[in-house]
Amino acid sequence: MIGGRGVGDGVTIFGSNANQGGGSNENKEGNKFKADFILNLKNQYSYPYIFMIYFDKDIKSYLIRSYSCENNDNRILYIKLTNGYSLTLEQKEIIFVGNIIFQVTPIENNHLEITNLSNHDASIPPKQTFDPSSKKEVTIGRNKNCDFSFPGNKSFSRTQTTFEFDEESQKWVIIDGSRVKSSTNGTWVFCSHSFHVKDKMVVGILNNIIQINEEVPE
Repeated sequence: MIGGRGVGDGVTIFGSNANQGGGSNENKEGNKFKADFILNLKNQYSYPYIFMIYFDKDIKSYLIRSYSCENNDNRILYIKLTNGYSLTLEQKEIIFVGNIIFQVTPIENNHLEITNLSNHDASIPPKQTFDPSSKKEVTIGRNKNCDFSFPGNKSFSRTQTTFEFDEESQKWVIIDGSRVKSSTNGTWVFCSHSFHVKDKMVVGILNNIIQINEEVPE
């Protein structure tokens, strides 16, 4: 990947148009540079650097993460799950489905803890824990049979997001929609750590949507 810096260091940095003039920004080592690609976010975002795509030589794969993990706003950069991109739950994740934000956490004994962080309905428990020994599929959606059901919320598909327990890996997997059908609005994961880049991956920055395509050299 080659961007505006013209540096072949295996890292491509995406920034906002905030404070990019004159190359006055500095990295942690005090070196001044501009981002490789500038996104016109106007006054929505005040930091010059948003996220990076970099090549990890150990695993021979491209990864994506927010530019600064130390000062990371997890509500800025998010990744869309699709039929070709499910997510194995290795740690706490914040996901955005419909118009609700959930915290999804694997806990002791492979249990799954799901917390509704924007609970608007007192009739819906804000937190639920699921035991894979008795329940291997958990759903969020408009269908009244979903474990987190939002029947009157049109931002949800009938099945918006599914969590499946994989017996082989002993881990939960997050799937958009169901195995049969994707959701209409998608399942989005906030980028609080590094994620593998896959062909046609869709990422969002505020209200901006970007698709990442792999280009195979001829």
